[in-house]
Amino acid sequence: MLDGMAQGRDSPTGYDWEAHSDPSEPAPLALPDRDRVLRDDAPHDAPYGAPSFTYDPQEPLEEGPRRGGLPAWAIVAIVIVQAAALVAVVGLVMGGLQRLADPSPAAPVAAPSSEEESASVAASQSSQEREPGVVTDSAGREVTDGTGGYDRPATVGEHTVSWTAWTDGALGVTPLEVDTAATAPGADGKDVVQDGYRLVLVTYEVRYDGPGQLAPAEELWLTGESDRTYFPDIAEGLVPDPMTSISPLDSGESARFRSAFLVPEKEVDTFRLGVETFSGELLYFTTG
Repeated sequence: MLDGMAQGRDSPTGYDWEAHSDPSEPAPLALPDRDRVLRDDAPHDAPYGAPSFTYDPQEPLEEGPRRGGLPAWAIVAIVIVQAAALVAVVGLVMGGLQRLADPSPAAPVAAPSSEEESASVAASQSSQEREPGVVTDSAGREVTDGTGGYDRPATVGEHTVSWTAWTDGALGVTPLEVDTAATAPGADGKDVVQDGYRLVLVTYEVRYDGPGQLAPAEELWLTGESDRTYFPDIAEGLVPDPMTSISPLDSGESARFRSAFLVPEKEVDTFRLGVETFSGELLYFTTG
């Protein structure tokens, strides 16, 4: 038994260890010529069986169907809807301000303790006062009976309001015509105003007299106001001739333009036009 162990394992029969050779190295893989593949004038054979694509620059590309643009009346309708949303937001803000301004019990204000303090209070109050405008009739005569105030608005086509501008010249504004049931310009005759609202179009004439030039948009603000709501001018983008389209005016020059307001029907009867300059008090015109 020990002899068998000393001899070790016998070689398996039927297998020729001497004749077996080591595995040979794999044959090198031939890669495509990189320069040939990248050349524009050579066919682009994609390696390893990947699909190849060719592009003929002379062949026009196929274009998919294009979506047609919105008609003019639809674009105007979108502007009107956005304006209605703006009017609603402004109405909520004005309602909040009116509630804040309601005369509720407030903390008493202490009286000034000295003459110097009284003078400073008076100066502060006077600095908040705005320059009053001048109202004239169709003959150019000044009207001093309170015409132009909120409770006594001026008349469209008859009165002109004017103020001293920042150039030390005079800027005068005359509303010439008001249409309280207007059709939106550019809407191809379609009624695109939301039910319950009116589109109010106003035609103004502005004149400048004074040194240098003055662009009305630099000095003039146009608004609308009812007993309940403040209305911004929405003419920009809606009419072809808003105030911002007027070039600077030389002395003695005048120009016409339009403004637009979107007003709820229930507030048309109390709707007024507001005209003011940067430092001038707000003056009103009736639309009734």
